[in-house]
Amino acid sequence: MKSLFQGPLPATDIGDIPHKLSDISLSGLAATNPRTDPAFDNGDVVSVRLRLHNTTIHEGRGKVTRIEPTFEGTKIALTFVDGYLDIPVLLSRYKEQSLHHELNRHLYTDQHLIPQSYKLHCTDFLHTLRKYRRVLARWTQENTGRVNPQSSEILNMCDEHFKSAWHQFQRETNDEIEAMMCDPAAIAAMKAWTETLITPDLMQGPIWRQSYEKPLGYPGDHLVMNYVYTGEDEGDTPFAKFAHRLGVDALECVATRMSMMQGIIAREALKHPGQRTTITNLACGTAQEIVNILQQRDLPGAMKISLIDQDEKALTHAYNATYPDVVRHKDQISVQGFHSSFIELMKGGALRTVLPEQDLVYSVGLFDYLKHKRSKTLLESLYDKVKPGGLVVIGNLKRSRNSGLWAAEMACDWTMHYRTESDMRALAKDIPYEDLEIRTDPTDRIFMMSIRKPKG
Repeated sequence: MKSLFQGPLPATDIGDIPHKLSDISLSGLAATNPRTDPAFDNGDVVSVRLRLHNTTIHEGRGKVTRIEPTFEGTKIALTFVDGYLDIPVLLSRYKEQSLHHELNRHLYTDQHLIPQSYKLHCTDFLHTLRKYRRVLARWTQENTGRVNPQSSEILNMCDEHFKSAWHQFQRETNDEIEAMMCDPAAIAAMKAWTETLITPDLMQGPIWRQSYEKPLGYPGDHLVMNYVYTGEDEGDTPFAKFAHRLGVDALECVATRMSMMQGIIAREALKHPGQRTTITNLACGTAQEIVNILQQRDLPGAMKISLIDQDEKALTHAYNATYPDVVRHKDQISVQGFHSSFIELMKGGALRTVLPEQDLVYSVGLFDYLKHKRSKTLLESLYDKVKPGGLVVIGNLKRSRNSGLWAAEMACDWTMHYRTESDMRALAKDIPYEDLEIRTDPTDRIFMMSIRKPKG
């Protein structure tokens, strides 16, 4: 979508209800509303209007053909009923209105909603970022045509000088975002301003581009996760590699979360000597913690592992990464994958319909995208599928000034739910647990909540 519209996506009104456009074609479109309860039924014929800066660039009607829950709310697909959409005409109107807006931007007053302190922090950050860009460009020019083994050392030097300022910038802007959370218009203005001012520079780093453009259709895909897990320098230039490092640092909690989960799996496997520990990972992604455990020479115990995800590519990646070690460990390990739609995932996927009760059920990234009611329902469903004495573990982003809120929400249009410890406990308030433990990861950005089911 962002490759079709070179700028902000058109505002999409379906039946006069605002939606976020996610796909468009000659015959129809798909869009998402933050509400979890559908506003329409399949078969409804509704009005459709696309707007850019409050100017209509398309108007017509569509028939609702599909309704499904997603990470971002209720997604509906519809087919146009009054002819096909002329894409070239739509793009022409879009470009014309974009130019009109640019030429008259002094008439638009939404920037007054942005705190001046936020603007100052962002412009100072961009100024510093471009100073590093200039230094690295000069270094590249001076070393053109020669093999310089010190390229990683140059990046390390930049890291050493910039990292503390990078962390402080995130803390300060997180504070300002939190202060404006009660004002959606201000948050929207802050996001638009940040995406215009800073995102283009950061997107030279591959992890930022993947996170912002979301080419696989959803945020936080397995490619983004793998950038963090490998920690390798990626990018075509030294500055691109430097920007990539900043993104990896902003998502460091993905790696620490994975390490914490790896330790929990090992401890649970030790509790069942002489038998296989049954383990299910819901919304597994690449299941890097499982990959790491299986790569060890000696296992903590025999395990039967089930991986469930909506992304077939992620499942394939996880299966290919674990297969050699499954073979090497022979009868000690089995790994099976289950592909689930998002709707099935919200109900527990194969865990609910196929798999028996498990010793350990965990999901460390899915709850970041779910509101309280849906999170609570899913957690209770997972708890029901755990054996007596078994363990449920969920991870969730922590509401903290050390969080990656600015990097995700402001720079990458990546919306997630950040929770306090009280929020986490509220999810489990109706569960009759034997023990409940909430730990924070070393970055202070993640909660890991473990719930032990009574033995009987």
